[in-house]
Amino acid sequence: MKTIKYIFIIFNILVAALLALSYFSPVVNPYKLWIFGLLGLMYPFLAFINLLFVAFWLLIKRRWALLSVITLILGWNSFNGIIGLKLPADNVNNNQVIRVMSYNIRALSKLNKYPTGSLKENREKFAFFMEENKLPHVLCIQESTNPNIKWLKSTLAYPYTCRYPGYNSNTAILSVYPIEQSGNVSFDKGNGDCVWADIDFDGTIIRFYSLHLHSNTISVQADTLINLKKLENEEALKGFTGMFKKYKLATKIRYQQSLKIKHHIESSPYPVVICGDFNDTPQSFIYHNLVEGLKDTFKERGIGFGTTWAGNLPGLKIDYILVDPSIKVFSHDIYRRPFSDHYPVTAALLLHKSLSQ
Repeated sequence: MKTIKYIFIIFNILVAALLALSYFSPVVNPYKLWIFGLLGLMYPFLAFINLLFVAFWLLIKRRWALLSVITLILGWNSFNGIIGLKLPADNVNNNQVIRVMSYNIRALSKLNKYPTGSLKENREKFAFFMEENKLPHVLCIQESTNPNIKWLKSTLAYPYTCRYPGYNSNTAILSVYPIEQSGNVSFDKGNGDCVWADIDFDGTIIRFYSLHLHSNTISVQADTLINLKKLENEEALKGFTGMFKKYKLATKIRYQQSLKIKHHIESSPYPVVICGDFNDTPQSFIYHNLVEGLKDTFKERGIGFGTTWAGNLPGLKIDYILVDPSIKVFSHDIYRRPFSDHYPVTAALLLHKSLSQ
C-alpha cells in the first residue's frame, strides 16, 4: 500500500512540475526551446490531471492536495485562456452590433456524411444552422476551396468576398459590407496562409485578417493511436515520437509565420480584427505574440470551456477572434456542431465611428 502511495506522490510531483513549467510557455521562444511549445499545448491536460490529484488527495491524504492546489493557483491567469468566466453584455442594440465568425470549414468535406447520408440535405442543414444563429456580417474562413466560396456566396448571399489565391484549402473573407481593399500575407515555409480585407462599415474602416497557421500534422497519427484496438509498445513509442518530431518542426514554422503577420498588422492604417486557426493554444508563445496589443473576445465575453477543436484530442482551443482595444466586445460564442473538425467561433462587436477619423 505504501509503495502505491509513493508512486502516486512521485507522479503528482512530476505533473505539478510540468504544469509549473508550462506557465513559461508564453514567454519562451519555441524557435529556441521547442519543448516549451509542447508544454503550452499540453497545458489543458496537465491542469486537468492536477485537478484530479486534488480530488484524489482530499479523499486520501489532504495535505498532499496542497501540491497541486498551489501549482494551479500560481497559474490562475492561464485559466482565462481555456475557461471563460464572463457573461455576454446586457442591452445590446442589434442595429449597432457587427457579428463576426471565424470558421475552419475543412473544405466542407464533412457534409458528405454529416449529419445525414445526403450531401444536398446536409448543405441545407448547414445553411439553416448559419442563418438560425444570425448570419455573421463578416465570415472569415480557413481551408476553403473555390467551389466552397461560390456555394457560400450564392446560398448565404454574401456580396463581397476575397480569398487567398489558389484552388485548395485557403483562407477567405466574406462580407455583407463593402471590401475597399484586400490582399494576402505569404509565408516562406509550411502550409497555411493569410488574407486581409479593409471593410467599410458605413464610413468606419476595419482591417480584417483570416489566417491559418501551419498545422501540427499530428491529428491523423493521434486518431490512429486512439482507434487501434491493440497496439504494441514499440508501435506506440514510434507513433508518439513521430508526433513530437512533427510538433517540434511545426511550432518553429508557426513562429516564423506569426512574425510576418505581426509585422503586417503593425503597418495597418486601420484598427484590426484577427480571425483564424492558430493551431496553438492560449498558453503558447505564438498566441501571445499575436494577441499583444489586442483583446481576445473569448477572454472578454466567453463563458465555459473554450474548446474549438472537434477531433480526438479533447480540450484544445486553437481558433480565435482578436480585436483592437477600441472595439467593444458584447459576446463570444462557440457553436459545437461538428460540420467540420473545428467549431465555429463568433463574436458581437461594437465599432465606434471615431475609428476611421
